[in-house]
Amino acid sequence: MCMDYYCTAKFTDLQVHVQSRLLYNCCKAYPERVNLDWLEANPGRLFHTDTMLEDRRLMLDNKSCTSCHHGCYKYEEQGLPSKRQQHINSTRITDPQSPLTDLVISLSTDCNMTCMYCNPDWSSSWQRDIIKNGEYRLDGVPVIQNDNWSNLWAKMKQKSRGTESRFFELLLNEIKLSTGLQSITLLGGEPLLNNQLDQVLEHVHGRKIKIVTGLGVNKQRLRQVLQITKGMDISFDISAETTGTLFELIRYGAKWKDFQDRVSMIEENGNKIKFISTISNLSVLGFNEFYETYAKKHEIYINTLDDPACMMPHILDDRSKNDFIAKTKLKHNLPEFNTILTMIKKTPEDKDRINMGDYLKQFSSRRSISLDFLPKHFIEWCGLKS
Repeated sequence: MCMDYYCTAKFTDLQVHVQSRLLYNCCKAYPERVNLDWLEANPGRLFHTDTMLEDRRLMLDNKSCTSCHHGCYKYEEQGLPSKRQQHINSTRITDPQSPLTDLVISLSTDCNMTCMYCNPDWSSSWQRDIIKNGEYRLDGVPVIQNDNWSNLWAKMKQKSRGTESRFFELLLNEIKLSTGLQSITLLGGEPLLNNQLDQVLEHVHGRKIKIVTGLGVNKQRLRQVLQITKGMDISFDISAETTGTLFELIRYGAKWKDFQDRVSMIEENGNKIKFISTISNLSVLGFNEFYETYAKKHEIYINTLDDPACMMPHILDDRSKNDFIAKTKLKHNLPEFNTILTMIKKTPEDKDRINMGDYLKQFSSRRSISLDFLPKHFIEWCGLKS
């Protein structure tokens, strides 16, 4: 297959998963674990490991690099959209040693929500689910399970694994040395729950700061964070894409009314808000209503979902697709809806349909959730009883 393998994000972005010491050279890349002795001996090179430099050289030679295959290339080869395609029109960079401009830090996996398209790598609630109920299996194969690190991390208290860690101190030093760094994004889990968020913010002054949150916190904690960040250049990227009961299914652990209240608090505090809408097959069913609720006041960014594979947007029955197309007819020229229309075009395979039904059944039964509110034709298409 003839492809242009280049991606600007590989030359500008870095995501750091603090608790597991993992580095993702762009959000979809396969990670590498940082060697602390190496980093201590090579300050300023967190963004220029040997692996990262080699990957960039391969891209400049228009060759596939392994770390990008599982997150982008393999989907493009199937005619599906990928995150990489969002950077195609970006300015081309030719220097493998280009400076880091955009840093993403995942503080910890501590989170009180089990969003349907998340997993134990990013949520402690998911870790507890697997410990209590076992792995999720589709086609007889484990697809969501805890690794040894997740099991260990779930047993440790936040106080004993915070910013005093050796890696965290080295990371703060890397931020200090990164003179070209323009923006820092803070992730979790749920970063607003993290006890060391306040300390982190003390080290990032002068940079543009984004906090990516599902707003799974109580009003008191959110009010405290808003008071601390008053006057700082901090915006909130809020994860959401549907409304009502469908929102509460996809983002299990959050209530729609509480979510709306938290959004209002941030609006009243004067912080900029952008919604990150991860489009799955389920969120296609309710995205139009979410758009109608928030698009007039805030930007909505469409995020591409690729895991779990059974929730990809095209894995929908024809009636659901046609209903979305008809309902949003007047919005088809808008980029958000045009992107979704492209996503749902592909015809799902029968195994995808069966896996979606199995996943819905496992997820809902563990939480005693009724699926009666979902469209009857979609439920029956998935092989579940209406």
